[in-house]
Amino acid sequence: MDGNSTSQASKRLAIIVAVLTFCAGSVGAQHSHAAGVWTNEPAGASVVMDCPFNSVGGCGIFDAYSSSQIASDSSAPISPGSTVKSSIYPGNSAGGMQLNYQTSQLNREMYVGLMWRTNPQFQGRPVGNKTFFIRGPGSNGVFLFNNAALNNGSGSMIFAHNTGGLDNSHACALDSGLACYPNVGPGILTVGTWTKLEAYIKASTTSTSRDGIVRWWVNGVPAGSYTNLNYGAGGLNEWAWSETWDGWVNPLPTVEWNHFIDHLHVSVGGGGASTDQPPGPPANPTIRSVTIP
Repeated sequence: MDGNSTSQASKRLAIIVAVLTFCAGSVGAQHSHAAGVWTNEPAGASVVMDCPFNSVGGCGIFDAYSSSQIASDSSAPISPGSTVKSSIYPGNSAGGMQLNYQTSQLNREMYVGLMWRTNPQFQGRPVGNKTFFIRGPGSNGVFLFNNAALNNGSGSMIFAHNTGGLDNSHACALDSGLACYPNVGPGILTVGTWTKLEAYIKASTTSTSRDGIVRWWVNGVPAGSYTNLNYGAGGLNEWAWSETWDGWVNPLPTVEWNHFIDHLHVSVGGGGASTDQPPGPPANPTIRSVTIP
């Protein structure tokens, strides 16, 4: 090979290396926008959902009433440019959205992280405003915040369940321990402000045992930690956003209310940082036919 050919070959190699380097950098950037955000995700957990809400259906999320919108928001902290938005309009007694995402199998542990805010004009129900559920067969637990209209637009994030047959009165408040309030930190949510919400649930091993774990964090700071609850013995397989106020709002909103979600991250399993002990086996092990998508 003469000198000219060697020079041309070197130039071609340099171009190839440059192109590969650029492509590798581009691919890495696409997958790193939420890296390091979900600081309380259990070690070893498997990610089943990571949605920037460029669309709803594109992430495998079911919009129950076709009531959500994709909105542009440059202030979104993780996936700027797009958020999912729900609305209830002035004078209406019903509104909002319901989104559902289900895993393909039942899980002993489930972690959820998302970025959330309302519009600054949000008034809210004085008796509680739902955000998202982590649930499974026979379990219907929800994270919500109270008294947004009565405390200058702020309220504590709490965990509640209305599942029949569960009794957590030894740990939580109201009838049969329906509502679990922050017991580690304040866990305050403020309307109009982007807030990182994280929650972790480990299911009870049996339908009567009180060894389930429920924890949640607000902007990375621990708010609630209960390690002695009876919840989720049938397994966990669903995240649901449903702030539809059970079909009614009282008092009626005098301005438009909005919720926005910037990003949704769901993982299952792990048994690491967010648990006190390794996950136990199901109470009555069974062999099931599982279809892998």
